[in-house]
Amino acid sequence: MRVVSTFHSPSSVVDAVKCHLSSDISLIHLVVAKSNRLDIYSVHSSGLTYECGTEIWGRIVVVRAIPTQGGRNNLLMLTDHPDPRLIFFSYLTPSSGSPFLKTLKTLSLHHHHSRASEFLHSILVDPSGAVAIVNCYTGKIRVVELEVGLYKNDFDVMVSELNILSLAFLPVGSGNYSIAILHQDHNQNLHLLARDLILSECELSSQPSFLLPQTLLSSSAVTLNEAPPCLVTVPPQQSHVTDESLPGGVLVFGRRKIRFFELSSEEWQEKHRGKQRKLDGRNKNVDQSAAKEKQKGREIRRRRAKATVEWPWSEVTAWSPANEEGARFFVGDAYGRLALLSLESTAERSLAVIPLGEVPPPTTLAYLDSQVLFIGSHFGDSQLIRIHTSPISDTGTPTLPISTDILTVQPSSFSGSRKGKGRAWATDHEGGGRVLALNGTFIEVLDTWQNVGPILDAVLADTDGSGQPHIVTASGGKSTGSLRIIQNGANFQSSAVIENMGNFSKIWPIRNRFRDPYDTHILATNSQETVLFRLDRPDRLSVVPLQTAGFDSSPTLAASNVARRLKNLTGRTSYEDSSLVVQVTEEKMVLLEYDDVLRAHSVLTSWSPDEQGGEWAGRKIVAAALNPSQFVLGLSRKRLVLLNLSENNAFQIFRYKDLREEISALSCTPFDTAKMFSLYIAVGFWSIHAVDLLSVATADEYQYLEPVCDSVSLPALPRSLLLHDFGNAPQMLVGLRDGTVVAYAFVKNGFEDKRVFSLGTEPVGLTQFEMGEKRVVFANGGRAALFYQERGILQYSSILIKNVFASAKINTPNWDSSLLLLTSSGCVIGAVRDLDKMHIRTIPLGLDNPRRLKHDEGLHAFAVACVRSEPGRVGEDEPSTSSFKLLDDKTLDVSCQFTCQNNEEVTAIQMIPLPEGDTAICIGTVFFKPGEKEPSQGRLLLFTAEIDATLSSTKRQLKKIAEMDARGCVYALTRANGLLAAAIGPSVTVYKVDATGFQPVADWYHNYLVTSLVARGPRLFAGDAICSVSVIDLVEADEDKMRLESVARDFSPLWPVTIESLDRDTIVGANSDCNLFTYTVQRGEARTTLDRDGFWHLGEVVNKFIPGSMSSNDAVPGSSSSSTTLTPQLLFFTSSGRIGVIVDVGPELSLHLTALERNLGKVVTEISHASHAKRRAPVGTWGKSDADAAAYGFLDGDFLEKFLDYEHPSTETERVLKGSSPPERLKQTYGEIRQTLEALQALH
Repeated sequence: MRVVSTFHSPSSVVDAVKCHLSSDISLIHLVVAKSNRLDIYSVHSSGLTYECGTEIWGRIVVVRAIPTQGGRNNLLMLTDHPDPRLIFFSYLTPSSGSPFLKTLKTLSLHHHHSRASEFLHSILVDPSGAVAIVNCYTGKIRVVELEVGLYKNDFDVMVSELNILSLAFLPVGSGNYSIAILHQDHNQNLHLLARDLILSECELSSQPSFLLPQTLLSSSAVTLNEAPPCLVTVPPQQSHVTDESLPGGVLVFGRRKIRFFELSSEEWQEKHRGKQRKLDGRNKNVDQSAAKEKQKGREIRRRRAKATVEWPWSEVTAWSPANEEGARFFVGDAYGRLALLSLESTAERSLAVIPLGEVPPPTTLAYLDSQVLFIGSHFGDSQLIRIHTSPISDTGTPTLPISTDILTVQPSSFSGSRKGKGRAWATDHEGGGRVLALNGTFIEVLDTWQNVGPILDAVLADTDGSGQPHIVTASGGKSTGSLRIIQNGANFQSSAVIENMGNFSKIWPIRNRFRDPYDTHILATNSQETVLFRLDRPDRLSVVPLQTAGFDSSPTLAASNVARRLKNLTGRTSYEDSSLVVQVTEEKMVLLEYDDVLRAHSVLTSWSPDEQGGEWAGRKIVAAALNPSQFVLGLSRKRLVLLNLSENNAFQIFRYKDLREEISALSCTPFDTAKMFSLYIAVGFWSIHAVDLLSVATADEYQYLEPVCDSVSLPALPRSLLLHDFGNAPQMLVGLRDGTVVAYAFVKNGFEDKRVFSLGTEPVGLTQFEMGEKRVVFANGGRAALFYQERGILQYSSILIKNVFASAKINTPNWDSSLLLLTSSGCVIGAVRDLDKMHIRTIPLGLDNPRRLKHDEGLHAFAVACVRSEPGRVGEDEPSTSSFKLLDDKTLDVSCQFTCQNNEEVTAIQMIPLPEGDTAICIGTVFFKPGEKEPSQGRLLLFTAEIDATLSSTKRQLKKIAEMDARGCVYALTRANGLLAAAIGPSVTVYKVDATGFQPVADWYHNYLVTSLVARGPRLFAGDAICSVSVIDLVEADEDKMRLESVARDFSPLWPVTIESLDRDTIVGANSDCNLFTYTVQRGEARTTLDRDGFWHLGEVVNKFIPGSMSSNDAVPGSSSSSTTLTPQLLFFTSSGRIGVIVDVGPELSLHLTALERNLGKVVTEISHASHAKRRAPVGTWGKSDADAAAYGFLDGDFLEKFLDYEHPSTETERVLKGSSPPERLKQTYGEIRQTLEALQALH
């Protein structure tokens, strides 16, 4: 059994809508739809403020606003096939608490035997808010009647136009509804027509409406590959020249010209209705078919648009009204060229295109207010931009490139009136359109939301040697191709770097007085000496001379400001502010006092074991821990001493005890931060690798410093201890010598809930400090990390800083609540701003879209295969070139590159170690030839990347050492048993590769189209894009020859997109229906077969699996038996930007988690009350049916972790634990379940 969890949620935006969701209609809201989530933002002058969000079980296609009373809106959302649903939402703002979305109605649109619409899957809401229509099946439109923004009724209407490209409501009178339809006929001709919606008869008119004359549009300049043409409603307007009312109409976007078709006049409509009545009134005995066909031919002809304008760029992918009147529209194309389309409010209705600048390729545009526009993108980052009335930068270059074939006008010639010069301006004499030629960009970016999708390839790489791998993805498309470097961890912001302090090993900030808010000195030590530094200014330290420092110059074990201890008349102890400081060295403990006048410390008294004489003599101080009133020392020969200060500032022994073993670490930090003393002392021991918790308070004077509970045994030596309360959650953290942190919850005088975290291999140090109201712990080892509590759970977050030897909290006027870190380069001062933030670094490649990606540690480089498409106009060929680039993995600069031939594209990359010790780079290509359905030619190329000393130490030069033609596309390359295996068309071929070239070793021809190929030793796993998967072994034949032998095959029509192997007998993959699957090789007596033992619906297309994990096994449950039951195996990457992890679960734990998912499914429901079991049931080409089996082999980790959202005890947790019947009662306790889910959560 395997658990599927999300590391990075989908970030691609599919739709966005501006609306008013609250009773305050002056407040604008923006609803942003991603593939599985709705997010609500409120719009303010400072930007967007997040209000609420909800997860949707299904793939969101579109979201729309429904008008209600008082100007307020409800929301209507449509999900994608195979189970399309229409969901109504209302936005609620309770008087106390956060706003949220409430489901009003869920309407299933699923039809078992209908064919999904090929081009259009969308919702249209009439501006009156009384009717909405949904198109998601061919030949059928769902009509939904609405009342005050709520569902009233729904019915299906049949439509004869099968290939509908776009729909739009026409602006007609109240209570009447007419729908404009843009469709493609069987001859691929485009037609524009309208049909009346007759609610009383629940049907569309059989004859086209005369409101919009039926029009034949030429298909010669239309591309349906990506963005089909679309219709945009233009409402009636008032002429700004005369007082006459101008009829509305529709704009047709998505062609080489934008056209405006005006609604017909009443006279024209009446005239043609008369012709229709005359035709229908003829003698019924006469054959009417010929007459009707003749009349139909007259009606269906190419009609002249009221206004046209040239569209200079590629396909229109998004648009948004720019004003309430509907006379201006923001329009964006597939490459992010943004323009303003203006429709003049005059009788001539001319169009003008005003270029504005470049943005990420938009999938949706939403104009908010005050020239602010939201750009939602699938290929790039989403942005909030402001449109300025004049250029703000790049005034010397054109705003957007415009072909010389298009006539343009200068801004000085542009006018709202066509008097005099109208025809001279026109680039389209049919409609008088104008395209302005402007310089500079009019766009200011206000905010950006990063999007890593679509991800086509990815690698795990540790380029900085920190031991913490990061993800590098080949992301984006169109004009925003990029590499994204993704790291997860707390955000450390450095404020200052103080050099020449790299030779110290420990540091302690010192204040002038105990209760002073700011630190003034830093005490630093190493194995040779102790030095006192004074904080002179923010980036400078000065050494305090030895003669005035006062501190002992020998190596220091601990140091701290302490309080003055006093007793009042009643004998009660109080603690007052003081200028006292305690320093502990191996020989003695020193009490110092700071003099504000002299600005120096002086020694008041000291204490040492030798001064005590007798059995104390000869003992060394080996460990120390201090708090404001207690000083705990670990002496050699196993003695523990607890001291405090008398009223006359003298050290006095409060307790001492000889323990069972030599002491390695101590902690006496109070759990209660308001107290000046601790009731407990934690003691770590050397040889037995254990920790005891001893009690300071005891009623029996002969029973003191006794263990509070059983000792805890550890796998390595404890080098640091910390008693810490994260907020009503006392914990003991133990830093071990092997780089591990072990955490225990202290509950009812006992340790429980053991957690283990790995920070590399170096000894771990622990420092507590505050981040706002959170009390956190900084841990430094091989890697740095931060521990904190979230929802009652101990959480762990990496910090993106390396080589930290020691740490301390520091607070100064310039460095508020900051950390002081000792690193190899010096002393770094900074603050942690975000506890658990994903850091995404973008390496922009622009029009070079990365398709394949590899990393090689030997070359210290990323190998990237790119395809570059130059933007062109609609209908024109976009010339493309392919290249192979080598990027330095530190600087991310292009070191060298190879450019392919015309019509050739790089499709695969593989690193190959050569016998000479060098690393060669093999790339596979394909040639695209006109007229070919399947490629018939490709190439295998072998390169070496040699450092070019004439340029720099990082620049390399590609040298081609071998080349070979291939009979088809080289879809995939991998290494099998030291040989190169290539998937070429329908075959798999194995080559021996050396400096002389490629020598074929074995071939295998038993598939349709092998697009995926992975290897595990001599075993190959092939994924056939049309069929399923095969297992092949590379075996030795006679005379030292090799051959490929089929082991097992699956012949089901699975249509896999990508596959990966988990071991020699296990395959995991994803198919085009957005399912995950697993196969296991089963060896029978007669033959070996592939058994499908996992099938689960993810809901997104997975493009890549890579073995590994981001967690480095950082957190596992405490017991050794369960620590091996959660093993992260794979990361996967989808087109929407989701990054997920697949975790292998042991047999026993899988039974418990399966039962938990079953019971949780009866308690936790999605906002639309969808069934979780149905959500994850695998689907086929024709969607789901009643006979479909449930998902198996996988568990939903994101769903399981929702159990942690509930407090315990609560009604929900009791329902989950008990189930709906005695057999469904869970066998694990709440604590055991929580521990497992926390461990699972830590793995992603």
